[in-house]
Parts: sequence; structure tokens; C-alpha cells
Amino acid sequence: MRKNKMMRLASALLVLTMLTTSVISGTFAKYVTTAEGSDTARVAKWGVEVTVEGSELFLDAYESGNNTVATLTADDLVAPGTKNDNGVKFTLKGQPEVAVNVSIVVDGVKDVFLKTGKYTDMTTGNDQTDVFDVSQDYYPVVFTLKNGEGTVLKTGHMSDIESYLEGLSGNYAANKDLATALATDVDGEYVLTWAWDFDNAGAGTYDKHDTLLGNLAVDPTIRAKYVGDRFYPVASDWDYCNNVAFDLQITVTQID
Repeated sequence: MRKNKMMRLASALLVLTMLTTSVISGTFAKYVTTAEGSDTARVAKWGVEVTVEGSELFLDAYESGNNTVATLTADDLVAPGTKNDNGVKFTLKGQPEVAVNVSIVVDGVKDVFLKTGKYTDMTTGNDQTDVFDVSQDYYPVVFTLKNGEGTVLKTGHMSDIESYLEGLSGNYAANKDLATALATDVDGEYVLTWAWDFDNAGAGTYDKHDTLLGNLAVDPTIRAKYVGDRFYPVASDWDYCNNVAFDLQITVTQID
């Protein structure tokens, strides 16, 4: 009898011990370290726009007042009183999410000019008896670069426009609004126009300069430069130029 009581007591103590152990194990905390990771990405925005419209800055014929200037050949012309108010339009804009290099190169630049010196006055009959003085370099074709809102950015001869545009080249940080950074309007538009002013436009009288340039276009070998007491041929590579030209290239490249 006593043995049965002892067995029942032992069984009860075992069950109690197991319950106690369960309670204790659920009561105390334990070290836990958890790490999770997730990520998404998209392609960085580029969105750079470079366009050129109206590539015919110079023409083979112009309506100048009641008169017409027209070529005898297939060449485009410039002459006193001619101009192009529509000009060439080119656009550079965008807000890329990457750093970029903007390269603006103006190659093959030529300007119509007559350098300082003494020359034959061909307005009096082309007899090499009268001389006129060019006191400062003469650039008759004046270019004007504006932004799309009409604000003048630069005016002068083509070499001046070249210096201005190439000065915009450089590296630009990610998220830079290129139109704003390059001093254009929100549309990133530039407009390049030109004019060879005529006397009655109020620019002064340059008949002697213009007439000499016109005659040199006919015969570049004429003896028209006056040095000392004699006339010599006008050296085209230094004393004058009868051509105007340029080649514009705009490139935007992501910086690695």
C-alpha cells in the first residue's frame, strides 16, 4: 500500500517538473538576429535632345529691296544689303540623370574681311590713282546668336560666335538642366542669323571697302594694295578673305 502511494507521488512530481520546465522555457528570452534585404532600380534617364533646323544659312539668291542678288554659278553668296533673318536654329536640351560632357566644335571658320592697310580706291574708275586707308580690320558680315526667347547671346563675326559656342563645352553634373546651364531658354534653342549692312541701313559708308572686295572676287590678282609708292597684289591669306564658312558639331556624351 505504501509502495503504491510512493509511486503515485513520484508520478505527480514528474508531471509537475515537466510543467514547470515548460513554463520556465517560455518565460525567458533568447538571442535572435534577423537581416532582410531588397532593392529595385531603373535605367537612368538620358533624354538629351540635339537638333539642327534650317541648314541653309547662305543662299544663291536674295531679294534686297527692289533689287535681286543672284549667283552666276552654283555658289551661295553674300553681298552688301543681304541677310538671313531666319537663320539656322539648333537645340541642345535635356536633364540627364548621369554626368555628361558637352562638346561644341566649330570647324572650318572663315570670315569675309579686309585687313588694315592702304588700298586702291576702285570707286573712282579703278585706275590706281586714288588710295583709301582701312584704319581697322573690316568685317562686313555680322552674325548674331540669340536664344529662343530672342535674347542676344553674342554678336560679331564668325570667329566671335565660334569662341562663344566652344566656350560652352565642358562637363556637367548629373541632373543638370542643360538648357539652363548653357544660357538658352527652356526649350534649349539657339538661333544664328547674319546681315551685311547696306549704307541706307544706317551703318555708315563702306563703299570703298565693299567695292574692293567685290573686285577681288572677280580677279584676286589685281594690284590693289598700296605699300610705299607702289601697288602690289592683295594677299588673300592675310590681307582679305572673300568667303564665309563654318561647320558646327554638337556632341553630348555620358562621363564614365
